[in-house]
Amino acid sequence: MSDARPAFTIDTPTLEDVPALARVHVRGWEIAYSHLLEGEHWFGQEAIERRIGHWTTWLTPGTRAADEGVYRVGRDGEGAVIGLAASWPPRDAEPVRPRELSVLYLDEAWLGTGLAAALTEAILEGGPASVWVAEQNPRARRFYEKLGFRADGATQVEEQLGHLRDIRMVR
Repeated sequence: MSDARPAFTIDTPTLEDVPALARVHVRGWEIAYSHLLEGEHWFGQEAIERRIGHWTTWLTPGTRAADEGVYRVGRDGEGAVIGLAASWPPRDAEPVRPRELSVLYLDEAWLGTGLAAALTEAILEGGPASVWVAEQNPRARRFYEKLGFRADGATQVEEQLGHLRDIRMVR
């Protein structure tokens, strides 16, 4: 009997991957936050162009983001970018874990395939970490709980995101 899961690989993204990373990143935002946020600033081509700038900076050798960050990309069997993850040192004034899972998004067709868990473990290597999750994103919260994360009571309000409330989860 064959495994029904689609095949994927995980590796380190390059600058050549930037346009695809930006597309998957913005589509991931649409999936996760379209019920909470509105506007071209967050979704669509304007958002993709902005994410191209972000990913270019993050992956350019010698930048602080490239030096401090850990980046992984999921690829389908043909090498196309289907998921991404990034980790930077925690943004918290008093960090509770040494790493923060900062970015994790997938192409919608790859939700539920194990790719998100594989990307998370590739970034965190099974170690302790924190992650900020929108309180109104129960799917993401359940996903992180399956990976051993628990809400620790810390919250923050994302003013630039229309007062979106985040909770911190740790493991």
